[in-house]
Amino acid sequence: MAKKIFLLFALIIFTAHVEAADNFDALATTYTEGKSAALTLVRLKTDGTLYFITADSSANSMALVKYSRKVYDFYLTRTPHGYSPLIFEMILLNQPRGQIDDDLGAWQGKIHVVPVYALFDVFRKDIICNKPFYSAGTLNPSHYHGTIRNPVHERLIEIFLTHMPRLHEQVAARGITLP
Repeated sequence: MAKKIFLLFALIIFTAHVEAADNFDALATTYTEGKSAALTLVRLKTDGTLYFITADSSANSMALVKYSRKVYDFYLTRTPHGYSPLIFEMILLNQPRGQIDDDLGAWQGKIHVVPVYALFDVFRKDIICNKPFYSAGTLNPSHYHGTIRNPVHERLIEIFLTHMPRLHEQVAARGITLP
């Protein structure tokens, strides 16, 4: 129950539409009572699309990341040279302009889509983020020369990376099969 309230709170704050909170099913989450950070896998009721919600209630912030198997399994394959960078689009809802990182990605009304290029390592089962995180001024960059500087954005990316192994555990514990 607490996890649903946490997610409802996050979506209501950032979409400003109470009805939006009932448009998804939370499939699995890393939410723990008393903690401010969580990563949740949700399925939209309208079309079945899967998204990750990365949230930090201490900063009243959240972001969506569209599900893909490559993003979900990013930390499971190590090459002889290390782990490949994680590349994804972070969708920030109801964002005011005039903040750090405004020049990254693209805007669609009050929705700010930021491409993310994150370097990391894995120690035992823990994800170690190698900062800074990188981005670009377009959604289809050939290179990621920009640096993500907004501490809230950095924190959401950290949560996304570091909570993924626990989300895997929760998905497995619930017997959820993902595409």
